[in-house]
Amino acid sequence: MNAPRLLLLLGQSPFDPTSGAAQSMPQIAELLATQGFAVRALATTGCEGDTGQEHPAWLTAGGWHPKRVASFAQHDRHVLELDTGGVQHELIETDPQRKHHWQQDVGAVYAAHLHRLQAEFRPTHVLTFGGDRTDQQRREALRTAGTRVVFALHNLHYLPHRPAGCDAFLAPSHFLAQRYAKAWNEEVAVLPPALSTDTILAASHEPVFITWFNPEPAKGLWLMARIAERLGRERPDIPLLVVEGRGRAADLVAAGRAAGVDLSRCPNIMFNPPVARVADLWAACRVLLAPSVVEEAAGRVAMEALLNGAVPIVSDRGGLPEIAGEAGIVLPLPASYTRSSRKPLPMNMAAPWFDAITRLVDDEAEFARRSTAARAAGAAWLPGQLGPIYARWFSGIVG
Repeated sequence: MNAPRLLLLLGQSPFDPTSGAAQSMPQIAELLATQGFAVRALATTGCEGDTGQEHPAWLTAGGWHPKRVASFAQHDRHVLELDTGGVQHELIETDPQRKHHWQQDVGAVYAAHLHRLQAEFRPTHVLTFGGDRTDQQRREALRTAGTRVVFALHNLHYLPHRPAGCDAFLAPSHFLAQRYAKAWNEEVAVLPPALSTDTILAASHEPVFITWFNPEPAKGLWLMARIAERLGRERPDIPLLVVEGRGRAADLVAAGRAAGVDLSRCPNIMFNPPVARVADLWAACRVLLAPSVVEEAAGRVAMEALLNGAVPIVSDRGGLPEIAGEAGIVLPLPASYTRSSRKPLPMNMAAPWFDAITRLVDDEAEFARRSTAARAAGAAWLPGQLGPIYARWFSGIVG
């Protein structure tokens, strides 16, 4: 019996460190590769945020070894070829300043590479996402050729309009699946996000930092400005690491300035650019802060924290409470605090977060208990546990 063949099809880089949705897709592909699927991937080098490096240099810094070659379809366009976890990737290079116009710039090259993959690889499954007209056209063409199309849902963007050209929909949490099932009157499957231990699991753990990713309004920027202010004033001994993504260090400093405080003068606040292998950050993380004001599809960053024994303190929005579970701490946000909030928050809103942070720093026994529970919860997302579950589900799509 021939092995099933999966094509991962994306319009952005699957190695984009500023997009949890993009990163989750190759990890699903790699998981299926461990289960006997033949796997190929076609994408671009586009990233949602600024990584600070050209994509080939970024990949090399992450320990990957891309080969840059001229496209067979257009010799003045280039492709990055690399293998990771049993997946053969072709990344069509696109101008990082025109990441939203890649279809206009390199769409013909992308289409040629897809046509070749269809002819030579003959995928039985396609794993994808995207709501553009060209995304839909590609899905419909693949289905016509007999390929089963799985659409991965990572946000609530598609609630008003069900994407066409799909055989099945996959969500990373019951929260997200239920929202879509209600809106579409259609079943949406739930499979926990796959985690690649190669890039996520730290070899050792020295729990030092309180860590927050992506300083932007959606991730709780205004609340974090207050938390950072109070930590800087009352607990400068507690180091806060802010990891840039779509949001930058300047965004947090500006939010603090609007609240009347200069956070750049707080010696305990450190900033880190995006990293290719996030395990380097988890190695020193004690507590993860995820005060998201948006309804997160699941909360991938909380899963990664748990797997590494870091304790996640999360908001009560979206799928975060479901992921954090008993091992994490869930704190409510007032309904008035939304993504559109654009002014400083009352200092008292930071009190529950400050108290939870200091308790996990000062009470070593409490931290140790929660850290042990975190690792136990995170073990459920290891490849050995999830691989057979994913393989059965994807095989059933064809069946």
